[in-house]
Amino acid sequence: MIKKILIGISRHPKRFLLAIAFGYASLWTVLEPIFSIANLKTTGYNCPYLICYILISLIIGLIVIYPKRKVQFDLKNTNTKVEIEFGDLFATTGHKVISASEFFDSKIGKPVSPKSLQGIFIERVLGGHANILDDAVNSQLAGKHTETIQRIDGKTLKYDIGSTITIEHNQSIYFLFSLTNTDYDCNANSTPSLMLKALDGLWNKVRTEGNGADINLPLIGNGLSRIGLPPSQLLQLTLISLLKAAKERDLSSTIRIVLTKDMFDKIDLEIIKNNWQ
Repeated sequence: MIKKILIGISRHPKRFLLAIAFGYASLWTVLEPIFSIANLKTTGYNCPYLICYILISLIIGLIVIYPKRKVQFDLKNTNTKVEIEFGDLFATTGHKVISASEFFDSKIGKPVSPKSLQGIFIERVLGGHANILDDAVNSQLAGKHTETIQRIDGKTLKYDIGSTITIEHNQSIYFLFSLTNTDYDCNANSTPSLMLKALDGLWNKVRTEGNGADINLPLIGNGLSRIGLPPSQLLQLTLISLLKAAKERDLSSTIRIVLTKDMFDKIDLEIIKNNWQ
């Protein structure tokens, strides 16, 4: 909690001081007439009263600047509401989005890191049965444009960026979309322009198969995607893509972006909300 308080103060120092001053002035304005009307004698207790005023004002200031863990706002001129919160993507209610490479690799290890969302999805949700992912790719992307590329490990069939498949599990639909290129050594990489192209493909699939349900997605482009933008800009880029897609045609009623806890000191949700509402 102390770390979060320090983060809040560092982000909004002026607001913190103004909140303390406003709290002190408000307390004085409200309580002094009450003391006078009730004929309460404060003489001799000036120091304790002053300390109480300052402590209460400090608490008010801390409440005002304490970082938000969740915000929500409506995308202007669309039927889509955006929620951004910190938490576990796999614990959310609704459909979920996971990024993959253009090869849709399924082997845990060299091609798919066990620490990536795709790796966690294969092991936790699919129970390690990577063939479920392979079958979905083969059936749903049959006939799509492909290239055959030899690499040190993993699959050799390369799909276009933005290609998206769905896998149903436990009353949820998981949207897996190709976001990154991978080199011969299976190292992933992408760019802002590729990210926007990939998101266009994702939104098209969400529009046709999401059935209007809540869609939960992580911070697209973070981590192993190596897009090269800080987390706050990645979030803004996702929102820009979402706004464009929602204006073209209705998407889901609620798009929820779920951030990992290590993003808490890197993204100020209040600033994001103020920029978009």
